[in-house]
Amino acid sequence: MRIALLSDIHGNLVALDAVFDDLRQQGAVDQIIVAGDLVWSGPWPAHVVDRVREVATTVVQGNTDKFFRHRAGETPSGKDDDRFAAHLAWMTEHLGSERVDFLADLPFSCRVSPDPGADLLVVHANPFDLERPIPPHLAEEDLNELLLGEDSREPEWQALAFGHLHAPYVRRWQGRLLVDVASAGLPMDGDQRAAYAILTWDRRQRWQAEHRRVFYPVPVVAHEMRSCGMPRGKHFAERLVAANYGRPLQTLAMFSG
Repeated sequence: MRIALLSDIHGNLVALDAVFDDLRQQGAVDQIIVAGDLVWSGPWPAHVVDRVREVATTVVQGNTDKFFRHRAGETPSGKDDDRFAAHLAWMTEHLGSERVDFLADLPFSCRVSPDPGADLLVVHANPFDLERPIPPHLAEEDLNELLLGEDSREPEWQALAFGHLHAPYVRRWQGRLLVDVASAGLPMDGDQRAAYAILTWDRRQRWQAEHRRVFYPVPVVAHEMRSCGMPRGKHFAERLVAANYGRPLQTLAMFSG
């Protein structure tokens, strides 16, 4: 079984199409799963939603997709009221009500079960919420607390795939596979290329992960961000070109576009 996973497209249609073009050259996959954050901070929100719905098998919700549940005057924690309201209004206008409802109603997670007891769990950030990231070098004690939850229950999955942090990595934890599939549309690991992953359930009955990076014309997207009328377009264009957070990944509390 082969599963293609991508996340954090952030309205970057050019990068998304480049990923899908590359994926078509990698041989057949059984499912294409998108792990959230489809449109926020990107210039082509409606086109991205439509393309994802045409191609993807399953889509789970990201923290910025959940923004579309907010009503006028409601601002997520950590966001500036005026900036959030302006961006939400622009996105809502360009998406239309049906796409807004689609994003607001996405499921929290999905499971792929190649064999009994071999589940792959796909979430946006972690198995319990949409906000707390799983940094690549998180201390084992903190990782245990994050992945076992308040009741320290043994996870019912053998592999966990997620995005949110926009930086690809693979890590083993308690005999399980952790895969940050990173960002298709807004990478933050110093590499401008779009990122996605292919997970394979192999003959030895274990999950294996391959990250892929895909070139696309970043300047074209940056220009569109600056010129399309999207609030703070210059800011998002600079972030796209820089391809980093400006601080070490292990210090990050969250990223929400």
